[in-house]
Amino acid sequence: MNFLHLKYFLLVAEELNITRAAERLYISQQSLSNHISNMEKELDVKLFTRSPKLSLTYAGDLLVETATQILDLYSQFLAKVGDINRHYMGVLRVGISHTCGLALLPEVLPQFQAEFPMVEFSLFEGNSTHLEDELAHGRVDLIVCFQPIMMEGVEVVPLTQEPLILVVPKSFTDQIFGDRAPEVREQFASGADIDCFQDMPFILIKRGNRTRSTVDQYFSRHFFKAKLILETENTITTLAMAQAGIGITICPELFLRTIHVTSAQGSTDQLDFFPLNDPSTICKLVVGYRRDRYMSHFGERFIQLTQQALGTGEEAVPAGAAQT
Repeated sequence: MNFLHLKYFLLVAEELNITRAAERLYISQQSLSNHISNMEKELDVKLFTRSPKLSLTYAGDLLVETATQILDLYSQFLAKVGDINRHYMGVLRVGISHTCGLALLPEVLPQFQAEFPMVEFSLFEGNSTHLEDELAHGRVDLIVCFQPIMMEGVEVVPLTQEPLILVVPKSFTDQIFGDRAPEVREQFASGADIDCFQDMPFILIKRGNRTRSTVDQYFSRHFFKAKLILETENTITTLAMAQAGIGITICPELFLRTIHVTSAQGSTDQLDFFPLNDPSTICKLVVGYRRDRYMSHFGERFIQLTQQALGTGEEAVPAGAAQT
């Protein structure tokens, strides 16, 4: 048995479907089935039950845990050796939300790959809860998310502070304020009065998201009940709906960088952007990584490049990040 076999096994265990796993690995179903069968013969135990559908046996569950630890240790070893030799070879596994990745990675990733052409960049996308779970199980090296990070034993590196922005179709502002709309736009540039939008439709990210939790707490403090017409998992969708004049949305200012993907023209001409004038709506974007894991030089450099992309300079990663 080798590392390749373990990787193949973990992918099958994740998919619980030979066809999908083989497609992701770009190998034939027969070849993948043979790999699994050979592992079972070598271990003299069944790892999967095949009927009525593919599922892990007790031994298979144990191997998932063990194989994950083995591959994680191997990845950390490669990072250490790469740093020692200055070859900078290995894998950097980053967890980030879809929208945050869309806002940051087009700027950060090209420079990172130019500096570390031998480092494989692996991306996991999910909400904050999913990202923390991946970090806790050693499936990613670092996560980029909004605070708070709930798990213990995590080193936190600040990236930026982002105000929440009320994204309003201009037609709504014109409808509510009429001839006073230009005056109100100037006034709300330093902070919106949320009560003015009581009768307007809202489109928000679904509950369970850190941004949505902050928005709900803000609404509660201001005794504001939003006229919610749609909830979605994707901030890009909420921005697209706002651009189409369907409803108001709220998102961190950083996410406005993604607005070019919500329409062919990427125009913001039909939108007003009003910050929420409340200290509690300031979202703190951070990088988190486990203190008990080795952070490679290229991992440190990825954090620095992200800080630069956000205009927060080249702050060093805290002492002890690259523990041996």
